[in-house]
Amino acid sequence: MPGIEDRVTAGQCREAARSVASSEFAAEVVNLLRPRDSGVIRSRAPLAWQLFRAAREDRLIWMGPDSFAVLRAPAERRSGTDGRLLRWADRYWNAWILFGGLLALLGVALLLVALRPVIGREATIYGGFTVLLLVLGLIIIDQLTFQVRAVWRGLRSALGAPLRLETVASQTLPFEQWTLMLCHHVAATGAGALLDAVDRRLAALAGSDEPLACPRNAVTTAHMRTQVAAWSEPLPGAEDGSQIGVRLPRRRPVRTHPARETGAFFFICLGGVFLMLALFAVAIPAWELPACGASCAGRPVTYPAALEWIFYQALWRESPDLSAISWYSRSTGLMARVFLPLIVLVGVAALVYHVQYRRELLREVKAGTERLYRMNRVLLVVATEVERQAVLRRAAKGRDSEPRPDFTGGHPVYRLGVIGGADVVLAQTGMGVTSPVSAAYGVPELLREWSPRYVVMVGICFGLREDYQSLGDVIVGRQLRVINHRIGEGEKRDRGDQVTAGHRLVERFTVADPPPGARVWHGQLLSWDVLVDSPTLRNDLRARYPDALGGEMEGAGVYAAAVRDRTEWIVVKGICDWGREKTYDFQELAAGNAAEFVLGLIEARAFAHG
Repeated sequence: MPGIEDRVTAGQCREAARSVASSEFAAEVVNLLRPRDSGVIRSRAPLAWQLFRAAREDRLIWMGPDSFAVLRAPAERRSGTDGRLLRWADRYWNAWILFGGLLALLGVALLLVALRPVIGREATIYGGFTVLLLVLGLIIIDQLTFQVRAVWRGLRSALGAPLRLETVASQTLPFEQWTLMLCHHVAATGAGALLDAVDRRLAALAGSDEPLACPRNAVTTAHMRTQVAAWSEPLPGAEDGSQIGVRLPRRRPVRTHPARETGAFFFICLGGVFLMLALFAVAIPAWELPACGASCAGRPVTYPAALEWIFYQALWRESPDLSAISWYSRSTGLMARVFLPLIVLVGVAALVYHVQYRRELLREVKAGTERLYRMNRVLLVVATEVERQAVLRRAAKGRDSEPRPDFTGGHPVYRLGVIGGADVVLAQTGMGVTSPVSAAYGVPELLREWSPRYVVMVGICFGLREDYQSLGDVIVGRQLRVINHRIGEGEKRDRGDQVTAGHRLVERFTVADPPPGARVWHGQLLSWDVLVDSPTLRNDLRARYPDALGGEMEGAGVYAAAVRDRTEWIVVKGICDWGREKTYDFQELAAGNAAEFVLGLIEARAFAHG
């Protein structure tokens, strides 16, 4: 796949627009990017124009004409230094089209005037009137279409299904925050690279604490919609197949953008009034014909004339050409005059009700996004590839897509998504605590970048109590004993810390169900930056620390970093050997049991609250 380019040419934008036009959900995407809000003419510029503008504003993430994405700033604020003319043309495209029609009319008129000696006076006049009628016809059709659509939206709002949470969210979130307004990827592979590039570009444009709204109808293919749905999170309370998701930021955003939405709700009443007036007009000619006798000029004795007269009455006006003389017709006209204040009152009441209803939904949208931003984050830390693969396999169980590495922060992580009401992130450090890539150096950076509520070191360890333990069993380190010896001429003294894990984590892991076929032991773990593979050394540790259940190498680094950051921590590891005659035979089993134990507890919503 080609790399991301800094500048994209107009020809490449046209090629990309053709690729979108031939995609699976092209119609949905075009209606989102180029709506007909004001009439027949689309409100936004052609897609190639929008792509070219996005490239000039650094919002286009380009990996080729068949793989690219477009970001949009809140309320369409400018995010770059280029493209002011492109921006104006895009945002006011329908106005530019109408203005272009007027300019074309002026140009044709000037041309006809110049050609008058050749084509004659009558041809000049007829030609000018023809062009004028064409332009006026376009304007009239555009405005009539706008009015019909406004009435239809009002009727659909009043008579259709009630508004849903995700519908309001899809209308408001793109205005309030950064939005993935177009995501196009044709190939079956490589989607992760494009989404990683989106993460990096969003961080460059808006910072690492900015959420990203991801409308479903902005994605052009079914495969990519699945990938984006797994990459983002649905709003709490939204139904399955939500119209919009949110890509959570590394840190909670510090501001939101207010938005005021209104709607139309009184069109059903307006339609009823029109129907009543039309029915009144049916009876008026039957009343007027006997009353006017032989002189019926200026009387509403036909249905069109009666319809015109009754509508004038409804508007509290007298028709300049028509008047009624029968008592029934005049009484009907007085009744029609009641409709105008009635429409005003019903319209105001319905509008107030509808606005209040939308505000309630907006509050739910706000509350849902706030819950997402306040969601507890759990950082899982592993030290080896077998540990990482065990966690990734367990996290992918029952999901449509596998987690992908995220490089937007300093330390790469895997964003496992929302599991059991918690945002789960996986990071791999090096073994031990002394190397530059070890947990002692990697975890502090991860805590700064991701601000987790809980840190769980998960992986493999050696056991010390084979008389009652088994390979594959899991040890929960309620206490961590950091081994740091002082060795003198005739003595060996312990100088390491002996600490207790976070109390909330201890409480939760105490009641967790064990993984199938394994037992769970709660107690003390030794942490030492030494790979123990010696019967003598192992027996010495067993005798010196009679309460210890096992030992590992990275927990001390996790503990030291988490305590300084005031973050709760714990170490959970599966037994893969006995600290002597090491083999790799049981590493996968031990790592898998530890991952099953930890992620099973997370799925049980143990970390969703508190």
